[in-house]
Amino acid sequence: MCEPVSMGIMAAGSAGLGAIGSHQSASASARAQNEGAINSYKHQLQVREYRWNRERERYGHQIAQYKTQTLENEAAANRAYVSEQQRLNNIYQKAKFTQQDQLIKMAQGSGKIAASGMTGKGADRLSVDYVNAFRIQQEKLKESLLKAQTGYDTRTDAIRRQQISQQNQDFSNVAYAPEPGVAPPAPVMRQGPSGLSLATGLMGAGVDGLSTYAKFNDGKLPFA
Repeated sequence: MCEPVSMGIMAAGSAGLGAIGSHQSASASARAQNEGAINSYKHQLQVREYRWNRERERYGHQIAQYKTQTLENEAAANRAYVSEQQRLNNIYQKAKFTQQDQLIKMAQGSGKIAASGMTGKGADRLSVDYVNAFRIQQEKLKESLLKAQTGYDTRTDAIRRQQISQQNQDFSNVAYAPEPGVAPPAPVMRQGPSGLSLATGLMGAGVDGLSTYAKFNDGKLPFA
């Protein structure tokens, strides 16, 4: 049969080893969880950085496309403006030749009257007819030019509005620059067991040893 002292030592040692093992296990568990939380946090930061870089690259490509499209829109609008201006110039040039023809015809008519030797009211009436015909042609020409100018203004305004509309549509693709996503929350570190808890466990082991000693020594403690 074991002596009370040996039994007490064995009980205290067993309890002490249990307290140390429990402390080490809890410390290892807390350390493993903290390392896992840190690694997960770093991975989330890497994913966030990767997505942010991709968004910036995509937006840069969109900006380049927008600038290119803007230049193409301006070039197309300028070609349309030049075409309309040339069209109007041709109308005015044609009107100029028409007016010259009408002046020539009126002059020829007056020359015919003078060459015929006609005088008096008949000659005057014929001259007035030539002048009135010229005025009528001038009014028609004036109205034609007015319509041409109005058509030019309408078409060039449509070109301008179409360019603005296209510009706004293209700008909508780059109106909002990307921003990095919300950063993940920093990991909350788990506190492992403190040294005080280990000391408490070891003290408890000592108490268990004394209790075992007293049990096998008729309730007497070794220092009593």
